[in-house]
Formats: sequence, C-alpha cells, structure tokens
Amino acid sequence: MIRRSLVIAVVLGSVLASVPCLAQSGQTLDEPSGTIPLGQHEGIALGPFIFSPAVDLTWEYRDNIFFTPGNEVSSNVWLARARLMFELPVYESYLRFSYTPQYRDYAKYDLENKWSHFVDFSGDFEFSSGVKLGFDYRFVSGNLETREVDPGGELIFGDQQFNKNDVGADLQYWFSPTNGLSADMSYVTIRYDDRDRAYFYDYDRLRGGMGWVHQLSPTLTSNFMYRHETFEPKGSADRYRKSSSDEVTVAFDGKVSPVFSSAVEVGWRTTSYEDVPGYPRADDASGLVLRGSLSWTLAHGSVLSLDLLRQDFPSNYVDQTHYIAKGLGLIYRLQRERLFGHIRARYQNNEYDRPDPIEGSARSDDITDFGLGIGYRLMPSLSLRGSYAYQKRDSFYRYSYKANMFLIGLTWGF
Repeated sequence: MIRRSLVIAVVLGSVLASVPCLAQSGQTLDEPSGTIPLGQHEGIALGPFIFSPAVDLTWEYRDNIFFTPGNEVSSNVWLARARLMFELPVYESYLRFSYTPQYRDYAKYDLENKWSHFVDFSGDFEFSSGVKLGFDYRFVSGNLETREVDPGGELIFGDQQFNKNDVGADLQYWFSPTNGLSADMSYVTIRYDDRDRAYFYDYDRLRGGMGWVHQLSPTLTSNFMYRHETFEPKGSADRYRKSSSDEVTVAFDGKVSPVFSSAVEVGWRTTSYEDVPGYPRADDASGLVLRGSLSWTLAHGSVLSLDLLRQDFPSNYVDQTHYIAKGLGLIYRLQRERLFGHIRARYQNNEYDRPDPIEGSARSDDITDFGLGIGYRLMPSLSLRGSYAYQKRDSFYRYSYKANMFLIGLTWGF
C-alpha cells in the first residue's frame, strides 16, 4: 500500500499547505494538478453517495512566467477551477470519483488552450478473507501541468496540450495477523497533440512488483518489495532513452508514535539503457533510492514534515538519458481554529549523466525554493488565502532562472 500512501501524502501536503505551488518534491511554481483544498464539513448526501462540490478562484502575479535567465516576462494570471466529487462508502471500503475542469488565463501570454481537465476514479476494498485491494485511475488533459509529464521536475514550462492516462492497483493478502503478501502495478501513457512542437516526448511507463508486508505495531507497517519498471519513449529519435529498472525497497508506513508518522521508502535501484545504433550508449544508473516524508505533530494543530528524495528520472535534454535528483525539504503547517498557514524551504540537485552537449562540460543543477502562506476560514465552507513563493535554479546560464509568485485565492466547498 506504500504507493497509495505516498500519493495520499502528496495530496494532503497540497491541501494543508493551501497554496498552489511546490506541493511535491522540487515542484516549480505551477499549479498542483486539479487540487482544491477540502472544506471542514462532510459533503452533501445524495442517496448512497456523498457529494463534495468546490470552487476555487485565484489571482497570481508572476515575474518570470517562462522561467528564463534573462528578459523575464511578468504577468498577472487568473485561474478558476471546480471540483465535483462523489464518494460511495461501503462499510470499510469506498469508491470515489471526481472531475475538475480548470481555466487559466495570462494577461501577457495567450495560451493555445486555456482549459485543463482532471478525472480521478479510485477505490479501496477490505475483505474478511484478509485481502485488501486498491485501485486508482487518473486522466489529465493539460499543458502547464508539467509535473504530470515529468515527475522529477526538469521540465518547467510547456504550453503544448497533452493527455495522460495513469492506472494503478495494489493488493495485500494477510495470511496471519501480522504478516502478508503484497503486489502493485502502475501503467502511465503520455501523448501530446502535436509531438513535433512538444516540450517533452510521448512515452509509456509500466511498473510492477511484489513483496512481504509486516505489521510492526498496531499503527505501523513495513513492506519489503521488488519492482521492475520499463520506460519506452514512442518517438524514433528518443529510442536511446528506452530503459528498464529494478529496485528492492523497504517502506515504513504509518504512525511510529502518537506524534511521529512515516511514509518513507528506501532501497537500491538500477536502471539499464538499450544500445541504439547511431547513439552513444548511456551508462547504467544504480544507487540509493529514497522517497517519501516524515512528519511530526506539534502543539496547537501544527505539523512539521521532512520531505526526502533520491531517484533517477528520464531527461528531455539533447543526448541526456537521465538525471539523478537528490532533494531535501522542510515544511511547517499550522491549522488552528479558522487560521491556517505554512512556511517551507527546499533544496534539490539534479546531476546529469553526460556532459552538456552545448557547454561541453558536466551539468549539475541546484534548485532552491522558499514559500509561505496564510489563510482564514470565513465560514466552514469558505476560506481566503494568500501566499508568496520563490524559486531559483543555478546551472549553466541557458538553464538558470529566478522566479517569484504572489497569490490570493478564495475557495468555497465541502
């Protein structure tokens, strides 16, 4: 269940921060895809379903909308989105469906498509036989939601429309009160409407694994997993990026103590690349893999979280197959009666396998960002928030940038 737990942790991080920036590791100043903060009240009962509608309106000012090293373009940005979510609880199980349309408009840039769409369908089932089954499906039609395409954070701007399909499932069979078998899989496809103008490339990614899950305590589980992953770019010019990966990990998921929680996965990962005629063979990537977060619950409704990352990700730059992302982030969240807020800071280094073909020397990007925000619930279903975010990338000049963003947002919903 670690895959689902990590996803939930990411979503909750976006919700609690209540600011559309840097919800995930190394995230640029783009919107967290389709996320709207949840209200304090349960949704509206519609027969057996619970209906949770929401509307989010934001104004932003950005001083470098294209993330360029010079000749920065600043602009006001307006964004509106709605969430229509239906949940069907069934004893200890549930089914959930949500649809989020989103409209974005820049004052000084004309997006080719101002609309994005997000569809999520998920479920969790528990059976008396000891079987636990979870599944999720996500569809995204967007352009600036670069983290949907490039989870490592290399891609920072792209206004070409793409479609993403992401389906996953996880299974646990508990054959005793403290031990069980686990398995999971995921399949992702990315397709651009106009591949020749796209900022990234089309690809398929298939991942699957199996392992042993153990109940360490009533609130904490460990999961020893082996997984195999294949990554296949669809364009002939990107064949040299095709890879297969194997990893062995152990995950710790749950509460270590009443105030300390873990959603961390650590292990060893090896990625191998195919030998394609006409291209130099890429070196294999192997080393520590680390992803997830640790959280401490403090006094007065506050939480301190440490975000950890080390993993190889596919690259989009010429002749580069991958980069190693190493990240460390800290975020403090406050939720006290009607007041909520956050302060966060993060550092990430992206180290590339090959020398940069233009500069002729090794490339290593240092990414630092900082943010803070505060909000107030005017009533249980209505909140107002404001935030500031800053990000800087130090690299060769052509890849470097600084960016600032100010935001004011109003959210109504359940």
